[in-house]
Amino acid sequence: MTGLNARNPSDEPPAERAASTGVATELLMAGSELAQLLERMVRSRSDLSLHQFNVLRTIGARAPAATYASDLTRVLGMSSAHATTVLQQLEAQALVERSASEADRRRRVIRLTSGGEEALAAALPALDHVERGLEGALGAGAGSAAVQGELRAMRLALRQALAVEDWENCVGP
Repeated sequence: MTGLNARNPSDEPPAERAASTGVATELLMAGSELAQLLERMVRSRSDLSLHQFNVLRTIGARAPAATYASDLTRVLGMSSAHATTVLQQLEAQALVERSASEADRRRRVIRLTSGGEEALAAALPALDHVERGLEGALGAGAGSAAVQGELRAMRLALRQALAVEDWENCVGP
């Protein structure tokens, strides 16, 4: 893998090889390793956690449209309590601001501050680096809309194929 610290399965310790059997385990390990890599890269560029980065990225992608905490819970799969905690952290760092919605005073609109825009701009190259590394490892078409669509379809098909009751209390997109 180019730039993603490629590992050969035969290089893994025997205990790790034995523990990493099955599709679910491999998917979990791949997701965990990608998240750890991206978090290290984001922190080195902007001192944001991965959750903070994803919140800023979601708000930035929706701008200039209003973003609400409920958007974050739906899009990022976080609980409302976790979204509130991350928003409080970002607000304390002056990276986001929350204000009452003009349309519905009970709701709070979330917007990036100029500091939030700067932090997001500093962190986004980390995601681009991971994307390029995946394309290098998986082939030039790995970043295509078709591959992304297939991965999303696979994720949703897995959700439906597995026990429905297991997903009912799971927060996610």
